[in-house]
Amino acid sequence: MTNNKKKILLIDDDPSVSAALSMLLKDDYEPYAADTVRDGIRLFDTIQPSVVILDLHLPDQHGLEALRSIRTLDRSVRVIILTGYATLDVVEESMRLGASDCLHKPFDAAKLRSRLKELVDEEEAEAQELRVGEERSRYEVPEEGLVSSTFLHDVSNPLTSLQALTLLLKEGTDDEETRRKLARMIEQNVAYLGSLIDQWRAFSEPHTLVNDYATLEEISQEAVGFVSLRAEAKEVSLIMDVEKGDVIPQLNRHATARILVNLLQNAIEASPRAFGKVILRAYSRDESVEFTVRDNGDGIAPSETQRVFEPRYTTKKKGTGLGLFIARHIVEGAKGSITICSRPGRGTTFTVQLPACR
Repeated sequence: MTNNKKKILLIDDDPSVSAALSMLLKDDYEPYAADTVRDGIRLFDTIQPSVVILDLHLPDQHGLEALRSIRTLDRSVRVIILTGYATLDVVEESMRLGASDCLHKPFDAAKLRSRLKELVDEEEAEAQELRVGEERSRYEVPEEGLVSSTFLHDVSNPLTSLQALTLLLKEGTDDEETRRKLARMIEQNVAYLGSLIDQWRAFSEPHTLVNDYATLEEISQEAVGFVSLRAEAKEVSLIMDVEKGDVIPQLNRHATARILVNLLQNAIEASPRAFGKVILRAYSRDESVEFTVRDNGDGIAPSETQRVFEPRYTTKKKGTGLGLFIARHIVEGAKGSITICSRPGRGTTFTVQLPACR
C-alpha cells in the first residue's frame, strides 16, 4: 500500500521532545527527527518534507542558521519555530527568513496539530492548483484560484510577523525603546500589507497604483534590502551600480521594488553557491530609466528564454510560475518593457525599462 502521509522533519536536540512530537504526529504524518543542524539539512535534502519543526537552540549551530540553510534549498517550505523564550531579535529574524509560525515551549499540542494541518492543507491546495493550471492553455491569464493562492502566500509572512509582534506587546516590557521598536515594526508590516494589496489590485487595474515615486537609488536600496539575507545565506555577492540623482521611474516605488526583488531572488537562486555574483544596475536613458539584473549562473537555453514569462512556467520544485508573468504585466501596464538575455554557461540578464518622470 502506498504511504500518502506528509513528511514532517523535526530538528531538536532534546530526545524527549522529538519522541513526544513523533508520537503526537505519527497517526497523521510521517515524522523524521534530527538532533543537529547538519543532520537536519541532510535529511531535508533527502526527504523533501512538507513542514519543518525547528528548535532554535541546537548543539552545532543556532536554529536561525538552519533556517537560512533551508531557505537556500527551498524558499517555500513551511517552517514552525520552537523556542523557550521570545526575544524581539529572534522573532524579527525568523519572520524575515520566512518562518510560518513561532510557538513557545511548552507548546500546546492541539494548537500545533491545528497549525500543521493548516500548513499542509495550504501546500496541497497550491499543488492542486498548479496541476490544474498545467492542463490549461499556457497563454491564458491565471485562474482566480491560483492568483488568490499566490496572494495569500505573499501576505502570510507580514501577517505572521504581526501576530508574533502582538504577542510580544501583550507579554509586556518596561523598556520604552523596545516598545517603540515594536510599534515601528508593526507600522512597517501594516504598510507593507497595504502596498501588497495595491500591487495586486494593479495586476488587473495598473492605473490604481498611487503616485508614490522614488529615485533609482532609493528603489534599488529597498529591493536589495529585501534579498540581502538570501544572498548572504548562499554566499552570493550583491553589487549595486546605481546612478545618483533626481530621475525617478513613472511607476509606484513599491511596485518597482517588487519587480526588482523578484528578479534579484531569481538571480541569487541561479548563481553558484559561494562563487555567485549578482549585479543590479540602474540608470537613466533619454526619456526612460533602465534596471538590469545580471547573474553568473548556468544560463537558460535559447528555446526556453521566452517561456519564463508564461504563467505557471517554472524550473523550481515548488515555484508557482507567476512571478515573472506578474512582473511583466505590471511593467507593460506602466508602458514599459522587460526583456531577457541569456546564454548557457554565461549567466542571465533581465532588463526593465520604464518611462521616467520629467
